[in-house]
Amino acid sequence: MRLPAEWEPQRLVIFTFPRTAGDWGENLHAASAAMIAAANAVNEVTPVLLIVSDREHFDNYAEVYQGKKISLPTDDCWIRDYGPITVIDKDGKHIMLDFTFNGWGGKFEATADNEIPKQLQKTLFPNHGYQRVDLVLEGGSIESDGFGTMLTTTTCLLSEGRNDWRNPEAASQILRKYFGKKTDVFWLTDGELVGDDTDAHVDTLARLLDERTIAYVSCDDPTDEHFESLQEMRKDLRFIYTRHHKPFKLIALPLPPAIFAADGHRLPATYANFLISNGTLFLPTYFSSAPAGSPGRLADANAISIMESYGKYKVVPVDCRPFIEQHGSLHCLTMQIPA
Repeated sequence: MRLPAEWEPQRLVIFTFPRTAGDWGENLHAASAAMIAAANAVNEVTPVLLIVSDREHFDNYAEVYQGKKISLPTDDCWIRDYGPITVIDKDGKHIMLDFTFNGWGGKFEATADNEIPKQLQKTLFPNHGYQRVDLVLEGGSIESDGFGTMLTTTTCLLSEGRNDWRNPEAASQILRKYFGKKTDVFWLTDGELVGDDTDAHVDTLARLLDERTIAYVSCDDPTDEHFESLQEMRKDLRFIYTRHHKPFKLIALPLPPAIFAADGHRLPATYANFLISNGTLFLPTYFSSAPAGSPGRLADANAISIMESYGKYKVVPVDCRPFIEQHGSLHCLTMQIPA
């Protein structure tokens, strides 16, 4: 059993459209329009499926949307964390793992979202295997290189409200049962972003770009509240090794300038929450409407330049400023189905 890397060929990318009765409030239109723009951008590379639970609201955007859709009840948009996690067995068969999603440790309602993997497999992927797993696990909490290397964080997987796993080694043994008995699980112990509801999902902090390279969020400003934690995370990353027992190449991504919600709390903006799909890296940006030369615009441009310099993927910036109002970004809003 293995969990394919995100850069392996993909059949489909799934989004979930906002609903009027959800948590978007006054930001509903901005988030909906940004969702359609993001989905259409991905659809240029990989077919997109949009899950729609509020047909009346979606009809306002239907003419612009270019992909396919399906009607299913949902609670929220963050399908990375409640969508099916697809693994491949030794015979090459795709199996959709349906872990429990409980709203990030019981923080939010998740009953409808928790039914999505079963509904998708039954409706659209009857030839895929299906396995219900009676454990809490969100897709954004794990990273795989497809060869048995996995990244995760202690802050999330050992948190209260999930599985009561005692320590990293006990949790690693359980993860190997579903993702391959030879899986090397590497644990980051620092790095949680302020305002993050997920308890430090790894896809907000450190991402595998290939089997030898990790992009991670860095902070060089000693006055920033993230400075010490992200410095410690970088130390953790220096002790992670590839399947060939060599250190990973580390690529530092800037921490975006602080973005604050209307009530004054800081939002967890991160450039690490990108999506890789069929040779393209869709990079979240947050300051496209800011004045030219402003710190935010410069940070966006710097992140784009870093990813372009890496050289392996075509880089497509995606405006994610409306999404961060609800504490998530592009990767959180998507789930890929491997080809």
